[in-house]
Amino acid sequence: MKKFLFMFRMMGEMLRLVRDHKLWFLSPLLIALVCLTVLVYYVGPTVIITFIYAGV
Repeated sequence: MKKFLFMFRMMGEMLRLVRDHKLWFLSPLLIALVCLTVLVYYVGPTVIITFIYAGV
């Protein structure tokens, strides 16, 4: 439960940074990082590591 609260707090901080400093060009990068984080969390890091070593 603490991990989810920490994750939501960090996402809020990133969104506040983008909004306050008008760094809208960073939003696609942040969305990609969030998607990758969710993928690694649900699938497991071992599956992702095989793709990294395979060079895909």
